[in-house]
Amino acid sequence: MKSRCRRRILFLVLCLLALLPRVGSAAETVPPLVLISLDGFRWDYCAHYADETPNLHRFMREGTSARGLIPVFPSNTFPNHYSIVTGLYPSHHGIINNQMRDVRLGPKFVSSQRASVQDSRWWHGEPIWATAVRQGRKSGCLFWIGSEAAIEGVRPTWWRPFDPQAPFSDRLAELVRWFSLPEPERPAVATFYFEESNSAGHHFGPDSPKLARTLRQLDAEIGEIRDRLARLGLTPNYVIVSDHGMTSTSPERVVLLDDYLDLGTVELDFEHSTVGLRPRPGVDPATVLTALAKLPAVAKAYRAEELPAHFHVDPHSPRVPPIWIVPAEGWQVMSRVSFAKAQREFPQGQHGYDPQLESMHGILIASGPSFQSGGTVIERVENIHIYNLLCAALHLSPAPNDGDDRLVKAMLR
Repeated sequence: MKSRCRRRILFLVLCLLALLPRVGSAAETVPPLVLISLDGFRWDYCAHYADETPNLHRFMREGTSARGLIPVFPSNTFPNHYSIVTGLYPSHHGIINNQMRDVRLGPKFVSSQRASVQDSRWWHGEPIWATAVRQGRKSGCLFWIGSEAAIEGVRPTWWRPFDPQAPFSDRLAELVRWFSLPEPERPAVATFYFEESNSAGHHFGPDSPKLARTLRQLDAEIGEIRDRLARLGLTPNYVIVSDHGMTSTSPERVVLLDDYLDLGTVELDFEHSTVGLRPRPGVDPATVLTALAKLPAVAKAYRAEELPAHFHVDPHSPRVPPIWIVPAEGWQVMSRVSFAKAQREFPQGQHGYDPQLESMHGILIASGPSFQSGGTVIERVENIHIYNLLCAALHLSPAPNDGDDRLVKAMLR
């Protein structure tokens, strides 16, 4: 009898010992993370276009989401995509707008020019793909703002120059190739960028039925990403975001800057939904502001140090122009020359406005084994807090940033 008991105890001990390696391995396994951006996807598109977005609704039901994602100012593509992956406000990560000037660096930064986006001198902070590489993990970018530059000497493990003509099938094939690698060689984090919702919003306007076709296609492609990775036996964490929203515009809501200011007295860093001006040498800024005081009520001029506090603009940054014009929602301020060019195909939708405007808010959806499940919805949140959430889901130590752990507490299991 005693012998039988001893055998049973020994058997149980051996079973427990056999299980120990598996328990330790499971604890150390961190699901890969796929960060997806839908450029210009407004916070309410899923509600307005519910029939066109079944896959996004599935992610929302199975995971957790925010009522809206509040962009940084200006609510444009480059500053916001880079804030999402660094947790920094634009004055801290350096990309203060899609176009900008830094007299120390020579040529103007233009988001559509490869020489600009690949020049590492423009990019500060530490994006999530660099955080992963610095801590011994792999990362890949298809595509993301900032991923073409060696930032502080670090690049993603895999990346390609942005090519808007690259078909979805080619992008997906590359993503699948990365995740088909042996486990130690797979990316811990991969980014995937869709530009079509932004283009359609500009072209048709955010409230046009013509936008529905684009959203239906994007939703189907997101579903295909999920299906293809599932076929590899993977259950990644997904974080789906957009950089900003969209509001309706028209050529009837334009203020021509030439009507109020001699443009020969200033350099125009950027215009349209946000305007940045630099008085030329010898021109008194007060003179420029006096002229701009005559602007109609739909546009207001500011010294950089007097901009609203929630814009988080550092007037001491050499990239921040000393004078700004902030138009009301849906209005644009531009030179007569720019207006003439825009008339060829005037955009029906625009962004770049005050981040407090609901129309500028984007989406945030998190779904996967590391996130809360059951469709929990949290309140609107600034996008600077996403970087810390990504780091927590990946078990990475975050670099210094402007965010906090509110999304870690609200969305992580």
